[in-house]
Amino acid sequence: MKTVSKFSLFFVGSVLSCAAWADGTLTAAHGGRMVEAAGHRLELVTMEDRVDLYLTDHGDQPVAAEKTKGKVTLLLTTGKVEIPLTPSGGNLLSGAGKAAGGKDVAAVVVVEGLNKPVIARLPAVPQGK
Repeated sequence: MKTVSKFSLFFVGSVLSCAAWADGTLTAAHGGRMVEAAGHRLELVTMEDRVDLYLTDHGDQPVAAEKTKGKVTLLLTTGKVEIPLTPSGGNLLSGAGKAAGGKDVAAVVVVEGLNKPVIARLPAVPQGK
């Protein structure tokens, strides 16, 4: 009986400690959508005529974007729109392009110039959410 009790305590303790390691929900600092990929956090902010992409590390610290470049592909119902991204100071990459209706659609983000290329997909946000 003691062996079963010790095993139960060990098992419960292991499960609880794993829960403490989880990051939980990603919080967007600029009102965009968040995704994690290749050890980085990406926040995509889509406006009518511009797209901003903020780069942070796993600890939410800004990652310099000065030597990077990227591309956002918005997967609209009418087709896809590709918007090139260039550094805009600090941890920000920006690109101009007509993205009407692209705020909540699926998007693919590619960033080059970090330790390794970062490719991430943001799913579409269901209507009404």
